[in-house]
Amino acid sequence: MEKAKIRCMVILLLVGLLSHSRIAARVRPDTLMLKRVFSYKERFVTTHAFEPQITYTYQRSTFKINKRNIILLAVPSMYAVAHGGNREYITEDYNKVTFDEPNVANSKTLVRFTTIPHKRRTLPNLLKYLTLRIYDETMIENSMLSPFNRNNKIYYRYKVSFLFNGTARIEFRPKTDNTQLLRGYALVDYETGRIRTCKLQGEYDMVRFELLMNMNKGGYKSLLPVDCDLNATFKFLGNNTSAHYKAYYLMPQLLNDSLNNSNDYPLIERVRPDTLLPWENKIYDRYFEEKRRKDSIESKQEKKKDAFKTIMWDFVGDHLVNRIKRNFGTNNQGYLRINPLLNPLYLEYSHLRGLTYKFDVRMSYNFSAEQELSLRVKAGYSLNQHYFYYQFPLMYYYNKKRNGYILVESGNGNKIRNTLVVDILRTTGPYTANWDAKNVDVFDDKYLKIVNNNDLSDKWSLQVGVITHKRMPVNREPYEKSGNSITYRTLAPLFELEYRPMGWKGPIIALDYERSIANIRASNIQYERWELDGQYLLHLKRLQTVSMRLGSGVYTNKNKDSYFLDFTNFRENNIPGGWNDEWSGEFELLSSYWYNNSNYYVRTNVTYETPMLLASWIPGIGHFMETERLYVSALSVKHLCPYAEFGYGFTTRLFSLGLFVANKKWKFDGFGCKVGFELFRHW
Repeated sequence: MEKAKIRCMVILLLVGLLSHSRIAARVRPDTLMLKRVFSYKERFVTTHAFEPQITYTYQRSTFKINKRNIILLAVPSMYAVAHGGNREYITEDYNKVTFDEPNVANSKTLVRFTTIPHKRRTLPNLLKYLTLRIYDETMIENSMLSPFNRNNKIYYRYKVSFLFNGTARIEFRPKTDNTQLLRGYALVDYETGRIRTCKLQGEYDMVRFELLMNMNKGGYKSLLPVDCDLNATFKFLGNNTSAHYKAYYLMPQLLNDSLNNSNDYPLIERVRPDTLLPWENKIYDRYFEEKRRKDSIESKQEKKKDAFKTIMWDFVGDHLVNRIKRNFGTNNQGYLRINPLLNPLYLEYSHLRGLTYKFDVRMSYNFSAEQELSLRVKAGYSLNQHYFYYQFPLMYYYNKKRNGYILVESGNGNKIRNTLVVDILRTTGPYTANWDAKNVDVFDDKYLKIVNNNDLSDKWSLQVGVITHKRMPVNREPYEKSGNSITYRTLAPLFELEYRPMGWKGPIIALDYERSIANIRASNIQYERWELDGQYLLHLKRLQTVSMRLGSGVYTNKNKDSYFLDFTNFRENNIPGGWNDEWSGEFELLSSYWYNNSNYYVRTNVTYETPMLLASWIPGIGHFMETERLYVSALSVKHLCPYAEFGYGFTTRLFSLGLFVANKKWKFDGFGCKVGFELFRHW
């Protein structure tokens, strides 16, 4: 009996092994090869510990302006090469790169030499293509879906060929023509799945490129290239610029680390790891010959003429039409960024506000690793409302580890529409005042807010401060004739308690409280306001996200003069910032009347974003689609329940567009759109 049991167990074991071998035999070799590539980084990271390292890199870039017209002056970073006799330029860099953690590099330029006027940088956005993270889901920040990542295989078709030297050739092409997808091939080590060489072709953000990368061999370095060869073409409204980059990584230390952005041609010759091509030497010969000619000018009149030209073209013109980026301080602790003063690409259109011209200035200064002072000037002019909006937030970080900062913010907020104050004054007289005049129920709102924020832990934050408002009617005449006050002031202490149940990567729940006290520093309005707001940005695979927001607010303890209902989390955004500026948390078609005429609100907003949804699969059109969105928003306020909006939007290299339909009390309530220029936003 025992022998029979043992015999049966042996037979069952053999049957299991045979069936398993048959199943394994069914797995195609090309499928196994792809699995090795997809899992290479994951297997590698689990078996190799990362160690911080310092390396050195050399980069050489050449630019040729094939065609140009006056529009090229307005393209970021192209102003310096958009005029003048030269059309070919060369730049060489030698940098020190420190890796403190994987995929996080700090670069310092030791020496740089360029023939571009005033030592400017042209097309700096191309540098991102030289440091692609080929094994990650996205190769450049949040764009370009990698064919070497398992999550993206549904977008690609693969063909695997096995060579005789232990290498496999994997060719890939996208299933649909889209700017987020690439085509090309990779030579892969058959045993490990390590990519030895890869060639990528694509077009993103108006740049068509072809990149050849040779990858390193051992350690964490196998995730990084040894060298890169990039050819790129930029075409825009009749302008055509071609660029070639050559980059060498993991070079030895050839210069003293104390150098800081030195402009020394002999030093560049010393660190150059290869030989210049004949046409590259011609660019330098032409540059040095022109430099000798200018240095030999003896006529003071010609020098004044050149100086005047420099001021007019290279200073005034550059600062008017181009974005300004500057570092200042002995160790570049300071940073300044100014958007162009005269650039039509910063216009935005919405159904309610019409055209808005935006202006943005950012400045910061680091005193230490824990202390930083930053100032932002965010402004916009609404052509439809004939009104200039502004916000001046000044922020001082005194403890970055605990997110400890003091914020002082001044602005003119939103124009408040409120019919309640007009209705009351209309009935109290005198009756000579024209309460039917234009803009009689519209008020300017100037405010000053001072708050202190601190993170009690990774899950809790506390913010306390004070806010004051000064509201005055746009049309003052009826108020003056009626003898009523035309200035309404509030002074309110406030606090906000924020809870993050899953830390910084999960939902955020915030409780806001604000109470205005009358008869203090000319405050003549008393109220108490509570708001509860929850937000969650859920990141899915393949650049898909779901943005969710649920909130409610209520005014309590109001006195008879509390005409203004101004919620923190339910208001109109009068200085829009494009695709990534709260498009998923706004009501695009809701009249401004409803923001300030109810002492309570309940709102919810849900947005689904994906790189390829509907229009991305349409031949011809789909190539230009970067991301698409679906919007669903609902609202309940006094005298408006329910209100809902449904929308669809997409963004391209040129513009973003949102189409919205409103539903009021279960009936169709209108259709509208929102358009924003996205051109050069990532440059």
